[in-house]
Amino acid sequence: MFDRLAQKREQGKAVPAPEVEPKKQQRKATGKRSDPNYVQVGAYIPIELNKRVKRRLVDTDKDFSELVAELLDQWVQSNQD
Repeated sequence: MFDRLAQKREQGKAVPAPEVEPKKQQRKATGKRSDPNYVQVGAYIPIELNKRVKRRLVDTDKDFSELVAELLDQWVQSNQD
């Protein structure tokens, strides 16, 4: 009796087939990340300043990169020798 149960159990232990992952579709690289004319930079700023800046950017429909580029450009212009 138990022999038949053991045999059925062993038969049920078939080797599972490896799962085939679907290929991900490659998107065309767009945006500043893939643009060779841009570089990513980072800076530490106070949390509250970051929150205020984000709120203003939402109100003005401008993105953070544009703001930083404008401010840095103004700074360079005003500090030319």
